[in-house]
Amino acid sequence: MDKKLISGIGKYILVATLTATPVAGWAQRMIKVSGTVYNIANKKKVPFTDAAVYIYSCKTVAEAEDLQENLDKDNLNMALFLDEGQRVETDANGYYEILVPDNGALVFKPGLSKSVLEKVNNRMKIDLEVDGGIQLQEVTVTGELKQIQPEPKASRLMGNRFYPYNTFVVPRREGNTYSRLVIQPYVLNCTTNDTIAFLKPLVYDGKEFHRTQTRQMKYDLSRDPLAQFIQDTPLTTDRMTIEWQDTLTVPDPNGSYSCYADFSIETYRRVPFRKTYQINTCENKRPLGFLEYDLLAKDLDFQKYVEKAQVEKRNTEDKVELTFEINSDQLTDDPKNRQNLQLIDEKLKMILNEPGAMLREFHVMGTSSPEGQYQKNLALARRRMLKIQQEVIGSLPRSVAERTYQNPQAEVASWNDVADLLAQDSLTDLSRRIREVVEALPEQMDKQGQRVRAFPEYREVIVPYLERLRQVKYLCRYDIYREPNDEEVMQAYREKGLKGTYTRYEYWKLLQLLKNDREIEAVARKAYDESLEMKRPWVLAGNTLAVQYLKRDTIDTKVLEPLINRTIFTVNYERRNIDTGRTEIINPVEVVVNQLCMYIKAGDFENASVMAKLIPDEYTEYDLVKAYAWAMGGYFQGGDTPEERARAQRTFETICNSSVQNRVVMNLALETPAGNDEAEKALEEMPADKAVTWYLKAVVAARKGDAGLTDAAICLVSCFNKDAKMITKAQNDGEFNKDIIETALDIYNNQ
Repeated sequence: MDKKLISGIGKYILVATLTATPVAGWAQRMIKVSGTVYNIANKKKVPFTDAAVYIYSCKTVAEAEDLQENLDKDNLNMALFLDEGQRVETDANGYYEILVPDNGALVFKPGLSKSVLEKVNNRMKIDLEVDGGIQLQEVTVTGELKQIQPEPKASRLMGNRFYPYNTFVVPRREGNTYSRLVIQPYVLNCTTNDTIAFLKPLVYDGKEFHRTQTRQMKYDLSRDPLAQFIQDTPLTTDRMTIEWQDTLTVPDPNGSYSCYADFSIETYRRVPFRKTYQINTCENKRPLGFLEYDLLAKDLDFQKYVEKAQVEKRNTEDKVELTFEINSDQLTDDPKNRQNLQLIDEKLKMILNEPGAMLREFHVMGTSSPEGQYQKNLALARRRMLKIQQEVIGSLPRSVAERTYQNPQAEVASWNDVADLLAQDSLTDLSRRIREVVEALPEQMDKQGQRVRAFPEYREVIVPYLERLRQVKYLCRYDIYREPNDEEVMQAYREKGLKGTYTRYEYWKLLQLLKNDREIEAVARKAYDESLEMKRPWVLAGNTLAVQYLKRDTIDTKVLEPLINRTIFTVNYERRNIDTGRTEIINPVEVVVNQLCMYIKAGDFENASVMAKLIPDEYTEYDLVKAYAWAMGGYFQGGDTPEERARAQRTFETICNSSVQNRVVMNLALETPAGNDEAEKALEEMPADKAVTWYLKAVVAARKGDAGLTDAAICLVSCFNKDAKMITKAQNDGEFNKDIIETALDIYNNQ
């Protein structure tokens, strides 16, 4: 059907929707008007069935007059869409029913004839007689094809599976019994014009073709490279019809592809016919292009993949202070001293009893206050230091004490130390005066003391600070061999970052402790690369890396492949390693599911289907993602075995049940009349404010042939109004022919 015919029939349903406000005091009552439209062209009153008759319901006569004028002028610039209830079409018997206000009007548009306006005036039955013109009988003109000349078709692209097809007609007398017909199809990328692949050739030999070869050159058929492609049907002088289809896995499921074919008819000595034709256009049908699906990103349970910590030597030290009575080496009896003594005792017991701990150094620093004579104070400091030294070392086993480095020291605190304590408590003036004494009498501790003791504040203010300087400082350094704790692991990472060297246990800890996804990804990448270099792929690091990729929509199907054994046709398979004696889990289900999702993202639905087959049916939580993989691979209908047919049916039903849109898409993908009908019904449940709803409605209408061309254009305009990006998609979609696209764009650009 050409564009003029589309304009003459269907475009008239695009009209202005004018809303009339009833006159005050009038009440419009909706009534159902029915009737029959008759054609009186042949002086006989017969139902109008030779062309479509559209009946439009108008609220007022004025609205009907405006509509009639636009219909007759074919004025589409101001055309909008009527509500569905405002337009009906006569059935096969010319009968119609429509709701209209009792004081409204009806506009009839019969075929290419002028429209007719009928005022309702409370009538519930309105028949119409129109002169539809004399219909010419259909004349079929048959022409004989003289040369092979296939018409390009729109092929299917489902996932990354390209399905080219066509019908090749070989005219009568084009072939003969002593010739060979070779058809060599090949696929091109429509964007780059590069050849993607050559498909299997079709070879038709005449009955005398090989006999001639054998007779003239003793031809050996086994040396013929095309022998395996020779068809059973021989080439003759009769007309031949060749139904052809093939399947190819293309590299990019989002690309566009066309198919060409070289046709040649050759005899033993020459090639009388050779031509190249495009047999499939770049307008690919994508029946699953609007399939909705959510992909998973499954983490492994870290506690099921625990890494053992490596014990390492770690330096540790403890510091404790003890205080003494005035002018005595006896410890003061206070809670802090008792607590510190208990700490010393527990630490030494730990060192002695812990197999991985060893005492390296034990230092005691005895201190006395500067009060009194310096030499006496120094001697007191030594007694205090030696007492603690003897008590602690004396309690250690001789073998431990002999291997412990000791450096006991005794000292007298200076008056500057006293000044520091005073300054800390904001006694700035007193602190300054003490420092002035020290500066005036350097190295003369006794005289310094005499001067300070003469201060009026000495007894009440300074003496309490002296008590804080009567102490013994104890420092115990020891080595302990143990695993690192969380703080030590994080500290090492913050200091060295990705340049650091870490054990597998430390990586295991880091992957749990880190919160930033990019940091987790970087650490997982480093840990996994190191494991691959050692020929020991680490499943936890590899899977964590894949999860991060999936979460930010990054595709790399090579990450998880080393962790999957395709010869084991299941998941979570436990196998005992003969060499190590340890039980290993082959094909963890999380890894297989993540790889399945990665292949779906990559558009590699062939490998995605392989991953889906590894997951047994009892893992029902993955039914939907498996169904997506099989559907995009084309495995949702048919099948060669009962098992394959049952799986295809489950796949189809699983996706249909996942959403209304998926039910529409899957039924359209069947490309059957029943599937189209089910899709049309399901579309009524989809929201009218979504562009995809109108796009899918356009597909349903376009599949009705000439009867649906106008509806398809209308639906596309509504789609474009909601999302202009759909224009390019529709232009490259084999579901729509050139007339539909041009009509839709004309309306869209001029509305």
